[in-house]
Amino acid sequence: MITITYEDLFDYPTLYRGHLCGRKSKRDKKPLVQFEMTMLDHISDLHNNIINLKYKPSKYSTFTVKIPKLREIQTQPYDNRVVQHVLCDNVLTPYFTSRTVIDNCACQKGKGMHYALERFERMLQKHIRKYGVTGYFLKCDILKYFPSIPHKRLSQIICAHIADEKIKKLVQDIIDSYHTKASFLDKYNIPYRGEGDLTGRGIPIGNQTSQIFGVFYLDKVDRLIKERLRIKVYSRYMDDFVLLHHDKEYVKYALKEITKVVQYLGLEFNSKTQIIPIKNGITYLGFRFIITPTGKVIRAVKKTTKKRLRWRAKLVKKAYLDGIIPIERVSASLAAFHGHLHYGNCYRFERELKEKLTFKSED
Repeated sequence: MITITYEDLFDYPTLYRGHLCGRKSKRDKKPLVQFEMTMLDHISDLHNNIINLKYKPSKYSTFTVKIPKLREIQTQPYDNRVVQHVLCDNVLTPYFTSRTVIDNCACQKGKGMHYALERFERMLQKHIRKYGVTGYFLKCDILKYFPSIPHKRLSQIICAHIADEKIKKLVQDIIDSYHTKASFLDKYNIPYRGEGDLTGRGIPIGNQTSQIFGVFYLDKVDRLIKERLRIKVYSRYMDDFVLLHHDKEYVKYALKEITKVVQYLGLEFNSKTQIIPIKNGITYLGFRFIITPTGKVIRAVKKTTKKRLRWRAKLVKKAYLDGIIPIERVSASLAAFHGHLHYGNCYRFERELKEKLTFKSED
């Protein structure tokens, strides 16, 4: 149980440390510059509003990213980020990440995408040594995970671990500060009970709190798979998860049980959810795991990632030849490609990219 009090959490030193964390890599941004010009006044006003229970999360600004896929990202004024740093860094993140299963791999210190890939492959190889090339993957993906999370259920799950009523109220205010548009939910046939723009669903991509909410919200699914179903080969990265078992009927049973928990959480699976024979391989976190008849595991980058990296290499090459970027930027791009591709069996593809970005002028 989180036992810290509201007043102890939001004191002046903690708010200042929240500001120091929030400004990292953003010191040239206009909102931060304006905040730091009168930093003490801003922190004092923020502290007074919080202690006097006048603080409310501000409205969000929205922008769109197209890579790796189309998403809307929401941002808030800088003082809201300071509050979220205080809340997450001191309370939510250390508490909830310490209660996740080891195979919940997203947005946690010491974990991440490459950790998930390495651990999943080790478990896969162990399965093959025991059962051979026999078994079935269950690959699951939640339909529009962040936009469809119901506020009421999320508040119940998170606030059940918080003792202080004022911190509970702050968490509920943050959750209710954003609502997915009704038109978006209608498009994907996601039910909602709110009125007008207050649909009661969705958490904003871009909030620090959303990361920890997204990590912990499916904890009941993790516990079901690992503790009740006792499935050894399992990995989850936010809403994308995969498991493997040697018995197809047991995998079907697992899917039924998991579906019940997902529906209890107010969510549903999308069309990517399917049962796949192990011999067909599996795509997970941008890599294709190919299992040969002899049981060897080959980790190759998936086709859409190859297409995107070729496109990026083409842009870098054009920018260099047009004199827009120096050769150092080209080298940095090659290093970034290597940093991702060396986690798979991608030697030929990496050599292809290197040849595209090697110029005679370097000789």
